Amino acid sequence: MKKKELDQILTRMLQEYPTLSDCNFTVGKPLQVEVDGILRPACQELGIDRLKPFQTEMVAMNLIGGDRRNIQNLLKHGSCDLSYQVAGRARYRVNVFSQRGTYSVVMRRL
Repeated sequence: MKKKELDQILTRMLQEYPTLSDCNFTVGKPLQVEVDGILRPACQELGIDRLKPFQTEMVAMNLIGGDRRNIQNLLKHGSCDLSYQVAGRARYRVNVFSQRGTYSVVMRRL
């Protein structure tokens, strides 16, 4: 998944749930958003019933980009924190972490 595709998914999540607080990418789960403390499936029209390990890894690697410090933190400590912005739409605080041998991503909307 490239940056453009990720931005399209995040934009779609915002359109579908304008008051979302978090976007979650977890293996074995659909794309999810948190609204009013409740996790809800999002972007179901994309046909992603359950994210596969390679999909969450691609999201994680595209968010991290070439940032060596974050790559080292992820490999050494099992997690890293960064920021991400969808131009003109939203900014996020991002946590990428390893869970049961796969990557998960939680994006908190700022």
